[in-house]
Amino acid sequence: MKEKVAKLFSTVKAMWDKPLEGRFLNIKEIGAFGLYALGNSWIYNTIMIVVTITEIPYFYGIDAIHGYLIYIAGSLINMLLLPLIGQSMEKKRTKWGKYKPYILFTLPLLALFTMMSMWVPQYPDKMDSTIFAYCSCVPVIAISTFANNMYQTMPNVITPNTQERADIMTPIGLIVGFAPTIMNVIIGPIRSAFPTNEEVALRIVGAIAVVLGTLFVLFIIKVKERVYELEDKNRELLEAQAEGVSAEDIEGERIVAAAEVAEAVAEEAEADLVIETGQATGLAAVRERFKAKAAERRARKAAEKASPDYLSFADSMKLLFKNKALWILFAALVIGSLREFWMQFQNLIIQTRFDEIPSIAVAVGGVPKTVIGFGVTVSMLLLPFCTRKLSKNWIIIIFSALSLISIAVLGFVGFGNIPQGTTSAVVITILLFLARINPTYLLIPVMLGDLADYQQLKTGRRLEGHIQNFIMVVPVMLSFVFMLCGWVWQQDIGFEPSAYKGDIDIPYTADLLNVASEWFTAAFLLTAASILGMIIILMFYPLSKKKVEEVTAALRGASVNAAEMGEGDLNFMAQMRGEGDAAEEENPDAAEGDIRADAPDADVPSDEASDDDGSDTGEDSK
Repeated sequence: MKEKVAKLFSTVKAMWDKPLEGRFLNIKEIGAFGLYALGNSWIYNTIMIVVTITEIPYFYGIDAIHGYLIYIAGSLINMLLLPLIGQSMEKKRTKWGKYKPYILFTLPLLALFTMMSMWVPQYPDKMDSTIFAYCSCVPVIAISTFANNMYQTMPNVITPNTQERADIMTPIGLIVGFAPTIMNVIIGPIRSAFPTNEEVALRIVGAIAVVLGTLFVLFIIKVKERVYELEDKNRELLEAQAEGVSAEDIEGERIVAAAEVAEAVAEEAEADLVIETGQATGLAAVRERFKAKAAERRARKAAEKASPDYLSFADSMKLLFKNKALWILFAALVIGSLREFWMQFQNLIIQTRFDEIPSIAVAVGGVPKTVIGFGVTVSMLLLPFCTRKLSKNWIIIIFSALSLISIAVLGFVGFGNIPQGTTSAVVITILLFLARINPTYLLIPVMLGDLADYQQLKTGRRLEGHIQNFIMVVPVMLSFVFMLCGWVWQQDIGFEPSAYKGDIDIPYTADLLNVASEWFTAAFLLTAASILGMIIILMFYPLSKKKVEEVTAALRGASVNAAEMGEGDLNFMAQMRGEGDAAEEENPDAAEGDIRADAPDADVPSDEASDDDGSDTGEDSK
């Protein structure tokens, strides 16, 4: 046993700054990414204490409709901005990378608006509270959603190994879950300590989250970005094939663009010469300067279009339409956008059903919430094993079926038919725990990386900013549109969250409890229908586990920066076993760190990677 412990210690020590065989991330870098994830989680989950469609009306004391409208407005802003950011990501690379600058730039804004939303001022006039809610919550929704989406995108950027992306989500997910777990335990007692002044507790929790969260997010600086880069010639040929354009036409476009650049530069030089030699004076000189500036702008624009990196928004959309897998997953996420609708009401479910006195229910509710949240931890632990055996869409289908059963039971039985108090606490906690054993939240970011890899193989461009918009932003925005449609049912039932705010030491009336139970039942039925629709669509998702592996191998073979990606030495494990010298003799290429030593002919994927329309991705990769 002592020898095994010593060997494990030496292995971990060696892996501190050296990744495993065929992997890219060492322990030090995974740790830095984990701290960044913890900081992001701390801020994001703190916001979710107040900024949900239910909690906004509850804490701000405004009508329920505003919770829906605020979320739609924040999501709409994010949806409109993200394509512009996506275009910028495709064009520019800084010394910090392509993605990290956007995380760092939004961090001060995120901290500011988080604190504003958590302040919850108690204005005597409802209109003042409504205005403040819009001014603080709409920006924080847009910024926090973008920041959280960037966190979910980063695993696809820091390693090109799709299995490694899935594997790191378990330890990272456990770290991420630390923040809401701690908050679930402490927020209940803190809130119950201020039964008539809950906003004080929110301000305390908000300040802690902003300070610690900001410090931890800064650890993203220590994480390296790794994305396979294709040769310009290969990329343009892939784009040409995707557009149905021949290589000759591409060359002709290059010649025309070069001629435009030369013409614009010549005009600029001629205008400068006229001014310098004194041939133009007064008004004529001003005119010539304007002409020179116009020529300079034309030159810049022509040079930009002539650059292999240039891609207009319209061109980006054309390339995205070649990605069938993207649109199937997009449709599944839109139909399934209400799959977690029930979570919007989790706090009020606990507050109204777990004890007759709301303050007691809130105080003891931290433990059931922690148990319910532990369902996500279970799915995290299962995820690495599942991704080795199953395609990602089938993992989501299987676990979503378990969630569907739990949610449907609560929806069809009805909350009003489960006795208030201990019975509700036990039954609801168990069923919601089962509903949370679902790795969808962890798998969607990994699938986004697969889609970006597939997009790059087909067209030469990853277009991650645009893919992120369609996979993470648009479905969320549409979910709140669908929720707004559900609000009609909510209004018919008469459920207003603000009616449950007040002195939580006083039990709710029977009428308030009946209204809440009726709406919770309706919300769970809507959730069940959404999950069922998503399951059906995901059955048609075309990127199988085998095809994803072939796409990764093809990108590795066509890449010009594969040797710079920092992949683990293929001889590393043999060296750890004390067999390094023998391995070098048998496989000298591996000892030299050739990352393609284990993937001969990796640049040509097999026929399994062909599209459903018959076009072969093997041809595309050439």
